[in-house]
Formats: sequence, C-alpha cells, structure tokens
Amino acid sequence: MRFSFGDSYSAFVVWVKTLLPIVALGMLSTIFLFSGKVDVTQSLPYAKLNIAEIVREQRITKPYFSGVSDNGTEITLSAAYASSDKQDSDILNITDLSIILTSENAKTVRITAGLGVLDAAKQKAIVSRNVYLTAMPDFWLKTNGLTVDLKQGVATADTVFQSITALGTIDAGNMLVKMITNDQQIVFTNGVRLIYYPKSN
Repeated sequence: MRFSFGDSYSAFVVWVKTLLPIVALGMLSTIFLFSGKVDVTQSLPYAKLNIAEIVREQRITKPYFSGVSDNGTEITLSAAYASSDKQDSDILNITDLSIILTSENAKTVRITAGLGVLDAAKQKAIVSRNVYLTAMPDFWLKTNGLTVDLKQGVATADTVFQSITALGTIDAGNMLVKMITNDQQIVFTNGVRLIYYPKSN
C-alpha cells in the first residue's frame, strides 16, 4: 500500500486513521485470548436443589389464615413457613407462628411458638418450642406445649408451664384460656399454686 501526500500533516492523519482501528482490534482480541473461562453451569446445581426442595416439601412462605369460631371469636394464624404433611394432607407443619384470638369487644390473646402442627380436619393447632401466651392486662405464660381449638376459641396447656399475673406467679397441672362473649376466661386446675407478690404502697 502506497500513499502520496502534499504535506506531512495529511500523511499523519491518514496513518492515524489506518493504525487506530488495527490497534483497537488487537486489544479486543487479547481480551478474549487472556480472559478466564466462565462456567455458567456452576450455579445450576444449587438452583436445582432449591427447586427440588420446594417441590418436595410443597412449602408455603408467610401463610396467613383467618376465621371465626363458634362463639364469635376472631382467629388469625400467621407463620414464616408452612408445609403439608407427607402422610396426611389435612395437616400442615408450621414454623415461627403467631395465633391471635380476638373477642367481640376486642379483647385479645396472643400465642407465639417456634413450631406447630395445624390439623384442618379437627380444626386444632398444637404448638411447641418456646411457647408464649399473653392475655388480659399483666398475664404472661410460658410453656412447652399448647393446644388451640380453633373451632371453640380455646387454648389449653397440660404440660409444665409457668404463668405470671398481676397478683404473682401461678403453677398448675392444667390451664385453659377461653374467649367468652365480652372477655377472656382463664381457668387453672390440677395442683394449683399461687405465689402472691403484694404491691408496694
């Protein structure tokens, strides 16, 4: 290739226009030549495992259920996760759950637990692991397990528990919390012991 120019500036411009595309092409080719190989399939096994786990467990994220019991108590149940039982389709295994019972005049009982089993056929929930129940002013209870009758709006505890009230602490073999028309009813039976803490004047 031969060029003829009348002045040196024109010669410089033509050479620059010729050389720059060649240099750019060479730099671009080195990117592909020296770049590391990326295996796009590396993330696929992880994705397949997640999908397979969700399909296998049929897990629901943040489920929410609500209804009204026979005595007019509004019941709401929410959880972090819920999955159907492999042997019984009427049963849901739930994690990090909250159950709220609300009477007609807005009195509430709140139950929280780490684990639970919801039986749709029997309309009952059995909760366990760090179970806490709060009701009425200054009533607090901690237990290992609690059964909530969603049809009747009743919560019962027949395992070891400790409750704290405005009067003091109460230990008993059984406890029942029932939502009635305009209030809450808490009944202790089977070896009831009250430790009274009088209020200071």
